[in-house]
Amino acid sequence: MKYMFIIFTFTVSLYSLSLNKQMIMDISRTYGYYQGQKYSLDTIKKKYPKLSNQVFIVKSGFDLSFSKSIKNIDTLMGKYDGWKSIKKDIIKNIHTKLDLSNLTYNESIDFINMVKQRAKGNIETPVLETLLMLNPSYEENPEREFYDGFKKKYISDNLKKSKGVEFSLDIPMSWISKEANRPNIVRKFISQNGHSIEMAMILVYDFPDGKYLSANDIKSTVNKKDMKEALPPNAILKDYGFIKLETLPGYWQRYSMTIQRVRKTMTIEMLAYTIFYGDKLIQIQFQIGDFDNKKLEKRFKKFEPLFDSIINSFVLTSLYKQ
Repeated sequence: MKYMFIIFTFTVSLYSLSLNKQMIMDISRTYGYYQGQKYSLDTIKKKYPKLSNQVFIVKSGFDLSFSKSIKNIDTLMGKYDGWKSIKKDIIKNIHTKLDLSNLTYNESIDFINMVKQRAKGNIETPVLETLLMLNPSYEENPEREFYDGFKKKYISDNLKKSKGVEFSLDIPMSWISKEANRPNIVRKFISQNGHSIEMAMILVYDFPDGKYLSANDIKSTVNKKDMKEALPPNAILKDYGFIKLETLPGYWQRYSMTIQRVRKTMTIEMLAYTIFYGDKLIQIQFQIGDFDNKKLEKRFKKFEPLFDSIINSFVLTSLYKQ
């Protein structure tokens, strides 16, 4: 196939939305974090009445950002035996071990300012990620987390795996960044702090013929026949098109595949963006895998706007250093 070179890397995410040991630990820590903050603010309010208004303002600001998540912790964990006991122990330990008897006025001001920053997302890991992934508004509309400003910038910083290509990409804060085992995958990101089933991957390949390709060359390959032939045998091409990203020509593809896992068959929904930069091929893949096809299609449609927003944040820094 003339000018066509498509990279397919399948990293199946089998993460379950059900609670596991690490997730329970993260949730318990997050709940304790919130209760510790609440106890500290209440103590400041009682000890220094002049700071009552400031306490009210920062508490309201934090609750505006994260109160839904705290309520959702109770909803989620309340289904499991022992949560009420764990809650009591957390609060009891805070009141017993958090000694605020010598808290000064200036230290109180500093803590109030800290809470103000926490409301903007300046919170330690994994507390922030847990709060964001348990926000029901973000679960219903994943793109909203991105546009509420809870995003982080990944910078390739000329890493070895990026083969000298420097770029940046915005990722939701609740997604965890992980090293990938395969040499051409620069980085991968998994939703809900690594506990869920959505994944994004950035790949960079050497493609010597790329420097000779024009936009018209690439456009000539963006047709149903060529795109379908480039897919693995059992893949189903659903949609495709020509794109320009950072002024560079390329194409996007939407397709699905099925793979066998013991006695079960998993379907993977994929959305891939490919561009050519000199002698490099850059591809950004998004994927969701599940054993339930109906749930999978619905979930993919929910995340598709977020995938497009992430792509629109892509900046090829190398392009502006020429």
